[in-house]
Amino acid sequence: MPLDLQNLAWHRSIGKLIMQLDRPDFWSSLVRVLNEYVQVDNWVVLIFASQQVEVVSLPEVADAEEVDAFIHRYVKGLYLLDPFYIANREHPQSGFFHLLDIAPEYFLHTEYYDQYFAQYICTDEAQYNVQLDPDRTLCISIGSKMRFSQEQITMLDLIKPWVTALMLQRMNFEIDLEKNLSEPPPWQETIAQLGTQITTRESDVLRLLLSGFSNKEIAGKLALSTETIKVHRRNLYAKLNIKSQSELFARFFMPKQEAHPAS
Repeated sequence: MPLDLQNLAWHRSIGKLIMQLDRPDFWSSLVRVLNEYVQVDNWVVLIFASQQVEVVSLPEVADAEEVDAFIHRYVKGLYLLDPFYIANREHPQSGFFHLLDIAPEYFLHTEYYDQYFAQYICTDEAQYNVQLDPDRTLCISIGSKMRFSQEQITMLDLIKPWVTALMLQRMNFEIDLEKNLSEPPPWQETIAQLGTQITTRESDVLRLLLSGFSNKEIAGKLALSTETIKVHRRNLYAKLNIKSQSELFARFFMPKQEAHPAS
């Protein structure tokens, strides 16, 4: 097989990454390599698990506001609305995933998109996943202010075996995962406070609505009819005394002082 300059550069980069597997800057080094092929404006390394995320690594040069939003909003509850988290919990698996392939129909119209994704991730996102055990998935997420082209997505998918193998090997050196900044998410606390006001099924519908899934998509996921989903939606709004998705979002995912500002 002939070797051109691009292939030689790639193999050289991989060789350097292998040598850095046991070093603290491994994750940032891996992102720098990816940045040679696509524009990476933000990134994070996480472990998805049932009802929580563990923080493995963040960029040291990340904007303070961005880090604050990530730690105090995403990790403490907003991850439940993340299309990547939802897709992984439904089908835990290793692989490469692009936002356009997994986002629900109305994702761009959700409060999650307006108040978090558009501000801190910007335009596009892709993710490499490595299944560590039946419950935990190691993920490196890369966000960009530019839409990834089809050629770039193909390239990222092509190098998936290299990237996921390096991610898995790196875990042999991640002996300190005390960076887990998550606490019991406010979502669960608020649901618990509601007691029997809403049913478990209504809770499932509520979360999927906030994530941007259409009535038809929710019906498919929950094996119910679209009309049944509409009934659940009307009942939820009536029980919670709300009239819009923005009010619904504020009720469960906004800090109390933001959700109910002083008059």
